[in-house]
Amino acid sequence: MPGSSACSISVSQHGQAVLEKGRGQIAPGLAASGDSRYRIASLTKPITASAVLVSEQAGRLQRGDKVNRFLAYPEPAPTIDELIKHIPGLPNYLETPAYQSGRTSPTTVETLLALIQPWDGVRRHQYSNSHAILSGAVLQKVNGLPYEDVVQRDIFGPSGMSHSSFMLPPGSFPSSTHPSWVYAAGGVTSTAADMNRFNQALLSNLFGFGAVESFDRSAGVTSFGMGSGVKNGDLGFTHAGGLDNYSSFSIMFPADRSSVVLLCNFNDNNPDRLFNFVMGIRSILLGQ
Repeated sequence: MPGSSACSISVSQHGQAVLEKGRGQIAPGLAASGDSRYRIASLTKPITASAVLVSEQAGRLQRGDKVNRFLAYPEPAPTIDELIKHIPGLPNYLETPAYQSGRTSPTTVETLLALIQPWDGVRRHQYSNSHAILSGAVLQKVNGLPYEDVVQRDIFGPSGMSHSSFMLPPGSFPSSTHPSWVYAAGGVTSTAADMNRFNQALLSNLFGFGAVESFDRSAGVTSFGMGSGVKNGDLGFTHAGGLDNYSSFSIMFPADRSSVVLLCNFNDNNPDRLFNFVMGIRSILLGQ
C-alpha cells in the first residue's frame, strides 16, 4: 500500500463473515475498517446485471429483448443479455471529450446515452462501460424509477447492504468523477462487508434467479455480470474495478460458498496484484 492510503477486506463463507478488517486511513484521522466506504467502480456492473435479472423475474423485461424495445436505438440493436456479457464491444463513452472535460459535474442519463455510438452488428466480445449505461437506462424505463431507486429496492435492501449508496465516500478528491457520469457502470459507493453480503446473496440465490454456477459461461461473462474461470481447481466468479484513486476486486466460489472482497483508495491499475493478494488471504483463512 502507498503511504496515506487504505484498504478494507471482507472474507465470508456460507453466509458468515470470517474476516472484516481495514488497514490505513481512508481520510485524515479516519482509520479504515471493514465498514469503511469506498467507490467500488466497476463492481457496480454485477449489481446492475443482477437488478436486470430481478426485473426479468418480475416480468418487466427479458434478457433476450433488444435494447430498442425500451430505448431509442437504431438497428442492429444488441439484446440486454449481450450488453451484460460485453458481446457488442461498443466504443467506451469514457474516452469521449465530453466525459474527460465534464466528469466532475453532475450529468444526466440522456447525456450519457448520447455519447454512446450505435452498434455495427459485429460481436467483438470486448469490455465497455457503454454496455452498462444502456442496461441501467433500460432498468429505469421498465421500472418507472431512477436507477438508484431500483438498485436500492431490488439489491441493497434484500441483501442488507445498508452502507451502500451513490454518495462520494470520505476522503474523495474535489476533482473526483461525479457518480452520475459513471452511473450503472461504476457509480456505487460501498463497503467490503456490504459487497460480501451481495456476493453471499448471489451464492445463496437470495434473488431467486438461479444458482450462479447454472448460468451460461461460454461468453466469458455471465448474465449476472461477473467473469468466470477455474481458480486453483475451483470454479470462481470475479470482477475488478478502478476509478480515480479507487480500486476494487471481488471473487466468489460456489463450491464452498466463499467470497473475498478487497476495496482500496489507491489505484495502480494492477488487478492481477489484487487477485494474487485476495487468493492468498483466502488460502490462509479457508485453507483453499
